[in-house]
Formats: sequence, structure tokens, C-alpha cells
Amino acid sequence: MLFVELLVPKGMFDDWERRVLAGRLTARRLLSAGDGTTAAADPGVMDLLDSLSHVVVREEEVWVAGGTALDSPLDGSRAPCYVVNVIVGLWGKEMSEHLVSRITAELAEAEGRPEPNVVVNVISLPEGGYGLRGRVWRSSDFLALIEDSKTGPATDAPDGMVVDPVCGATLPLDEAVILERDGRTYGFCCPHCRGHFVRESSAAGAS
Repeated sequence: MLFVELLVPKGMFDDWERRVLAGRLTARRLLSAGDGTTAAADPGVMDLLDSLSHVVVREEEVWVAGGTALDSPLDGSRAPCYVVNVIVGLWGKEMSEHLVSRITAELAEAEGRPEPNVVVNVISLPEGGYGLRGRVWRSSDFLALIEDSKTGPATDAPDGMVVDPVCGATLPLDEAVILERDGRTYGFCCPHCRGHFVRESSAAGAS
């Protein structure tokens, strides 16, 4: 679901350092809660998303930023510079804030600096703009696949948190997209999951 492209100036990092950076930008890390207390997604869904995601690190031969060429090895006086392009499939708007925050945090931790010099571009695809297994996949296809991948939460949601019944994401109740139905309150990570839940439950009730 994610294609993460990390661009760095040539000579800034050796091969091992580039591999370490790539490991910090996997879907499993980026889609985590980041606070070390709560899993952000159902384990089965996380396995699925990780299996459909890719991370590449590219060294750019020529890089000029702010009028200064960055295409030579660090001399110890210059901090690293990064550009991260993240193609997120169909949910760029919903995931943008989280991804910018998590990517920045991962690179900050790698550097040991609170504010790394990073530009993050979150790129969303239009409906019908994603191909997998030889055919076009739409949001409804992915939501059905995600729902089928759920294994169930290991523990109940903490107070003030809610588990999305479609994707299994755990999130604060006050940040969730709410649905009141049949005397119950449901919380969703995004309108897509809410809409999928409504369609599927309505279809099940009609059958």
C-alpha cells in the first residue's frame, strides 16, 4: 500500500546507513502509533500492509538546495538533507498528517536531532489508479481485503480509545469518525472505513 522513496545526496551515507534508514521507513514502522503504548493496527492488517509496501533509497548525483550543492560527502559541518516521497494509494488525505509526523520522527531518531532537514511529499492516487495482481484495485477492494486480514486485537482498547471494526486500527475516540447505529457507537479511522461498514452491514441486513 505504501511506496516510500527516500532521496539523499550522493556520498552522504554509506550502504549500511542507507539500509538502516530504509528499515526505519517500512509500513510497519510508519503505520504504528509511535508512542510505544498502543498498536495502531490489527496485527493481521499490519502484516498485509507491510507485504504490499516498498521502500527504496536513492542517491542523487546532483542536488542543489538553497543555492548550495549537496552532492559531495559530508565534511562534518553540514547536517543531512532528505526528501521523502510517499505514494499512499487511495488514502493520502487521511494519512498525510500521520505519515509526515512519523517519517520526521524516524529520521530525527536516526540522526539524534530533534528537527531533521526533511521534506515529505504524501502522494495520493485517484480511484482506479492502483494496479495489483494484474487488475485495477479500488478502495472497496482494499477495504474488503483489509477486513478479511483482521486477526482481532490482542487486548481491549484502552479507555478513551476505539478499535475500527473494519481495519482494526486503534485510535482516540475524539479523533474517530463516529457512527451511531442500533444503539451502539462505532469509531472509524477514516470515512472510507465508515462507508464500507455501512454498506456491508446494510447489505447483510437486507439479505
